Amino acid sequence: MDGGGVISEPKLNTLCYQILGVLLREPRSGYDIVKQLENIRPVKTSQVYPTLARLERQGLVISRDVLQKGKPNKRVYSTTDDGKMILIDWIGQEPDPPVLRDDFLTMIYSGWTKEPEEVIAMFEQRITYVHETMQRMEVLIADLVTIDPRCLKDPRHWHFYRHILLSRRLSIYQQEAIWSRGVINLLREAEK
Repeated sequence: MDGGGVISEPKLNTLCYQILGVLLREPRSGYDIVKQLENIRPVKTSQVYPTLARLERQGLVISRDVLQKGKPNKRVYSTTDDGKMILIDWIGQEPDPPVLRDDFLTMIYSGWTKEPEEVIAMFEQRITYVHETMQRMEVLIADLVTIDPRCLKDPRHWHFYRHILLSRRLSIYQQEAIWSRGVINLLREAEK
């Protein structure tokens, strides 16, 4: 609290807002949050649980234990009204510039230290990874379509936004595959 008795707005990072957005859709466990985010903004459970504890201390989420037969109890989190308002207030603010961290690209930056055949093999592995990821994305998108296709056209429904973000991620991977094949062709041409 500040001197006037008013609670100051907590400083949150992007992951906090992402978690609030997931929980606003429906209550979830930490593990379920990780699964929900894996194709939008991959996170680790080691990031999610401390963030949930922080959000709970700040009164932005609440949790309850859910009994499960034959398994340990599960802690399920949901967004409070304050959490919802902070998320809504944050949406539309000027975002920080995007950060792209891709270890593969960092390796390619120094690819000249390897033989071209080795770099080609790296790109072939990357293409395999990209195609596997694209297949998972296509399944997720198809699942959304089967839930209720009308929701995908309604910008007031969260399925609409999940669909457009998954579609964006899919198109990024499609471009990655095209670029990777082009680099392989350049490397092979240089070897002739």
